[in-house]
Amino acid sequence: MRNPGFWLLLGFGVFGCTSDTTPTVYVGTAYQVRCIDCQPRAQDDAVRSIKAVEGEAGHRLACRIDNESGTKRATFSVVHDSADEAKNYALELNDANLSEESDGPCEVRVVDGANTYKGACGSDEPTEDRPCQVSVRLEGRVLKGNIYCAKIPSDATANITRYVVAPLTRDPAQFEIYGCSGL
Repeated sequence: MRNPGFWLLLGFGVFGCTSDTTPTVYVGTAYQVRCIDCQPRAQDDAVRSIKAVEGEAGHRLACRIDNESGTKRATFSVVHDSADEAKNYALELNDANLSEESDGPCEVRVVDGANTYKGACGSDEPTEDRPCQVSVRLEGRVLKGNIYCAKIPSDATANITRYVVAPLTRDPAQFEIYGCSGL
């Protein structure tokens, strides 16, 4: 007869792990939505420092790498939902090209409380039409990169713009994500 601990360990090994087709996603990032030169002047939003595994501390995390015609594109989302709308936040990057030149349908979406900001992105310096500059790369099985948005417009009105940067700076926010599907 086997020790009961053996059966517990065996059960955890079979049911407690994820498969290669559905890896557990981990995200490490810190960013802030700031009113650097906006008018009228407003308070910066809260610093978002996230080091979480899917499902931990109210986070829903997703990451996917698509390979279409030899072009790899990355999409990820970090979403925190709360019954208190002021505590909701999200950072999403959609269809970022993993090559040196990140053009095309790339988009950054940021939610902070009741406010949502959305803008096109690319590898070049921010412009009015493309307010977010991103760089993404794969290091082994880890997706790493930077996001910098200058005057990304609000979904509510284009007259309201903000910066998405590393906390308390004007520098790009950095991220690293483990467990992206499609690798």
